[in-house]
Amino acid sequence: MAIRFEYYNTGDDNMLGFYGINWLAQTFTPSIAHKIISVKLKLRRAASGYPGTITVGIRNTDESGQPTGDDLCAGTTDGDTLTTDQGGEWREITIDNEYNLIIGVKYAIVIRAPDGSGVHSADWRADQSSPTYSGGCIEKSYNSGSSWITDSSRDFMFEDWGEKQAPLPMHFRS
Repeated sequence: MAIRFEYYNTGDDNMLGFYGINWLAQTFTPSIAHKIISVKLKLRRAASGYPGTITVGIRNTDESGQPTGDDLCAGTTDGDTLTTDQGGEWREITIDNEYNLIIGVKYAIVIRAPDGSGVHSADWRADQSSPTYSGGCIEKSYNSGSSWITDSSRDFMFEDWGEKQAPLPMHFRS
């Protein structure tokens, strides 16, 4: 049975768009080691837009806390079926290749819609007036993830869902 682990899910009063080479991320730091099996994100699509397939990946972060490397695991959703309501909707994206997250290590939820455009974009709801998630912040890329800009003044709406990891057998414990 899935359990909600890390999350920030109240106070959204803003949104940022993603499409084409414009990617977004929310960094987060697990307080409990677990296997991530899905994420729930508060998303919407532009009123007349069809962003196509949206990919959500979990990535490591570098010493600056910015996403780095390839996806450790990922999942997709059909962005064309998102609501056009300004308030967005909670969309669950199942992770195809589940991954064990380590306690205290900062990761990034990276979202992109590579076939989208300015008209055919999607938005991720955020809290910009009083963000309080202490385990990470927003990251923005304008070059398909080659470099990132930290935005610590906002947090995206997200929930990390997974399963507790089984304890290590006695012969693996130190």
